Amino acid sequence: MSVSAKKRNGKHDRSRRTAGILLTLPALLVMAATVLYPILSSFKLSIYESQGMMSTGAFVGLDNYWKVLQSSQFQSSLRNTFGFVSVTIIVELIIGFAVALVLNRSLPGTKFFRIIFTLPLMIAPVVSGLQWRWLFADQYGVVNALLELVGIDGPLWLGTVWGARTAVLIANVWLATPFVILILLAAMSSLSEDLYEAARLDGANAFQTFRTITLPLLKPAILMILVVRLSDAFRVFDIVYILTQSGPGGSTEVLSTYIYKNTFTGLQFGQGSAASFLVMLLIMIVSFVLFRLLRPREDRA
Repeated sequence: MSVSAKKRNGKHDRSRRTAGILLTLPALLVMAATVLYPILSSFKLSIYESQGMMSTGAFVGLDNYWKVLQSSQFQSSLRNTFGFVSVTIIVELIIGFAVALVLNRSLPGTKFFRIIFTLPLMIAPVVSGLQWRWLFADQYGVVNALLELVGIDGPLWLGTVWGARTAVLIANVWLATPFVILILLAAMSSLSEDLYEAARLDGANAFQTFRTITLPLLKPAILMILVVRLSDAFRVFDIVYILTQSGPGGSTEVLSTYIYKNTFTGLQFGQGSAASFLVMLLIMIVSFVLFRLLRPREDRA
């Protein structure tokens, strides 16, 4: 290649890079204004004494973080959050896989049920929380009324520790599982039927086919589900606040409700900001571990 041709190619590459930067600059400025600036402002609040959202006191460094980590309420909400996240993700995956495997077959009525299962995605979490609070009401709730029809005395769902935790779990699973179903259905529809035909010819049963073909090929979809749902579950607020207000006795207190109460009720803006950064760091660590565990083996080298 001649020197002049190399110069032309170099100018062309520079012009393309310049055009790319100019085209993405508005989006980058919007991101900086709406994401980066609030994060930096929140971090500033976390390393100063609390004097309000618009002003800061003396510099305290990591003292707010240390106070949050030593707080028994934070430790309790952290345990509750881990328990909630673990159980809800497992239940969502089990139900999601079961429903997706059925809907993936060409059976009568599957198209209708696909529409039915997407309805919870169209409902706001606050509205869903109000709906489930009515369903789990002690005196007039539909759930206890249905249990009475079969001779079972319904519990005080929102007045006992495990009743409240179960109610929060059911409400969240109902709201979030359709997302899992849709992702798995989309991934299953792209799998080659030839693989399943070969497995049937080799005498593999349904469980063996699922374990050796379906599950490994769905790893990218499972990774996306886990990353999205884990971040959502760690940040759950609406359902818990509407249903139980973190009660009874703080048994359903999660990190988001702890941060809300500490910041806007206790007016501890520094500690609330510190707790928010700790939650963000926790989500980043969990997401990184998931990417390391579930990414293809050839990409790990």
